[in-house]
Amino acid sequence: MKEKALDILMVFPSGGDLYFTNFSYHLGAAYIIAYLREHDFKTEMYISNESYNVEESVKRILNSSPKIVGFSVYETNFLQCVLLSKCLKRYNSDIIIIFGGPTPSVQSKEILESISSVDLCVRGEGEETLVELLLAFSDANFKLSQTSLFDIKGVTFRNNNKSIINPDRNVLLSNRFNKHYLDLYPSPYLSKVIPISKAFPTGIITTRGCNQNCIYCNCAVMSKRNIFFHSIERVIEELAFINKNQNFLHPVPVNDDTFTLIPSRAKKICEALIENDIHIPLICTTRCDTVNEELLDLMKQAGFVSIGFSLESAVPRVLKTIGKVNPPESKNSNNFEKEIKFIEKLKSMTTYAKKIGIGKVFVSIMIGLPGESIHDAQKTIEFIDKLDIDFYTHNLFHIFKGTPIYQNFRKYGYKINQMGQKNKVHIRNNFPFDIYKVKMHPKCARIENNEIADYNSLKILSLVTTRLKEKNFFDNLILNSEILKPSLVEWLQKNLALNGAIIQIYSDKMKFLEFHEKNRQILYNEYSPSLNYESYYWKHQNDIFILESGRNALFDQQIGLNITLKNTNLVLEDYSKGFDNIHYSIGTDNTPMDTKALYSLLTEISKSKDIFNYLFNSNPLPQFQQLCRWTKNQANCHTLETAIIGNDNSIRICWNSDPIGQIGSSFSDIKQNLDHLKDKNIERRKCLGCREKENCIKCLFPYPLSIEKYCEYKKKYNTIEPSEFINKFNVVKDFLFKPINPFEF
Repeated sequence: MKEKALDILMVFPSGGDLYFTNFSYHLGAAYIIAYLREHDFKTEMYISNESYNVEESVKRILNSSPKIVGFSVYETNFLQCVLLSKCLKRYNSDIIIIFGGPTPSVQSKEILESISSVDLCVRGEGEETLVELLLAFSDANFKLSQTSLFDIKGVTFRNNNKSIINPDRNVLLSNRFNKHYLDLYPSPYLSKVIPISKAFPTGIITTRGCNQNCIYCNCAVMSKRNIFFHSIERVIEELAFINKNQNFLHPVPVNDDTFTLIPSRAKKICEALIENDIHIPLICTTRCDTVNEELLDLMKQAGFVSIGFSLESAVPRVLKTIGKVNPPESKNSNNFEKEIKFIEKLKSMTTYAKKIGIGKVFVSIMIGLPGESIHDAQKTIEFIDKLDIDFYTHNLFHIFKGTPIYQNFRKYGYKINQMGQKNKVHIRNNFPFDIYKVKMHPKCARIENNEIADYNSLKILSLVTTRLKEKNFFDNLILNSEILKPSLVEWLQKNLALNGAIIQIYSDKMKFLEFHEKNRQILYNEYSPSLNYESYYWKHQNDIFILESGRNALFDQQIGLNITLKNTNLVLEDYSKGFDNIHYSIGTDNTPMDTKALYSLLTEISKSKDIFNYLFNSNPLPQFQQLCRWTKNQANCHTLETAIIGNDNSIRICWNSDPIGQIGSSFSDIKQNLDHLKDKNIERRKCLGCREKENCIKCLFPYPLSIEKYCEYKKKYNTIEPSEFINKFNVVKDFLFKPINPFEF
């Protein structure tokens, strides 16, 4: 018997994060699911650990036959949510699309006026609103046109092509004197919505909201400057359940806006964790003025292995302007006593946290804050230099709609621009000074994070394959062009994985500086399926070709890794001499001598009795653009993971290939062209009669070798084992020599 269709399926697309790029659990949506199930509604969370493009994702979403699809929407994943909603409507015009989360809570009117596929937005807390909505839809047999929404608080919807903004629900605010009203919402873990194994990275909350006065913060806006609590008993029950059922290698995030906002409550939670013998590594962010040495000692004993402190600025006047310590005043004052104490307290608390052995201690700052000058920002960096911390986050100030600063941003010299005519949600603010002239300190987490991003680009540029099965879209795009055209973004919507990597290569630094901001705007305005976007430009140095990150041009500072491209025979000479950072280089076969050098290396490796130990004890190898031709099936022309787009809109699948399509060609057309080319080559080379036909990848574009020379090399020696071992070992060595913990960033 076919299962009953879902009443609502909750969907949370990732926003292009380097580590979590697919559809994962969302804590807020999980709370709603647990509450809806208590009210007998059939609901699930759509989860996918594998990358898909828009159409494939929608097909899998529709497998659950949901009557409603609800999206958890942030600025970071807004583009993906819109593309998915449009495709859902194309497949099923009767399906009801709901946007909820931070962005719809403050921009519901803009969303409904510009995105026709979204039927309504839920603002603020969603539990009670979704129950009332589903009851109304159930009564109308889930027919949107027959459902009256005028009396449902907390929703924005269309009526006769006009946006109707119903009054706020304010359910938590209305029940703020009910001490633990939040406990009425079932735990996502205790109710089995989120598996215990996903407590990292999903995390828990012990409170909702924030009662502070920071003029830039949308958390306080969402909660109307109130904070609402789970009971300590509920917090411990949830953590005890997690502790009993899973051993954790990674810390479980406590996602409160400020965990120690009420120090006495934080103390009781820590004491209860210790008393109940709960051993879970935990991570949180907090404020230095809501902790002391005694509380930090307790937090260490209770399992906190990482603590972040929000500083924002080390300049007292700036702290006063943004309301970080006290509510911002209407008149300027030279009395910064509390702000000075706040800065001093941060230094003493970070020092003490490191002293008692808390594993990771970090600080967050913002550059470009209201009232800040470039001199002020540099003072903050100088202050960071004096701290005993593991790293800090170098955030660039962003103005969110609905925040106090948004109401009077002109007062501080900002300008705000929409990202385009089609996208009415994303905005970008400029700054009164050049924020990129503020040098990052070596402890900046962004530097190491950017190194990892560049290392990921290195692999893509080398056309390293990772796919285990065929797909009908690309995972990565390499764009060799100064200008990113709207027609390309339209093509990507069909042919690139959601959050797939986009790498743009400019001819030089000046072209990058001229076009990069315009190209970013096109990605936003045309609704790119991915904002996982890295830009590089060519730099020539002593006959060496270097791909330098665009970040270096913006910040005028080395941020990340330079990717070096050299002839394979030259890069292998460097390898034999043990040069540093050789694994950030790519060997390219430009002459037959290069191909022979790589072929000789494979021969040498194969002679080892234990190839793994040989590679493990050797220096890290560079990447090789042409290694794929010596494997059995690990080539981009087989897996079609990466597309290379030329300035003429041509599509290639390797650096030596002829065009196999144009922007506008479907993926199936490209694959058909490639299959036709393979068949022609097999017939021309007489591969079917060759004794090596089962062991040959039949490289379509063997340049700089001739076809005859390539066949001669393949017949002479079986290259499959050493070449594929290098590919496999790269994964192992990446892990051994550069272990990555994404929560450090």
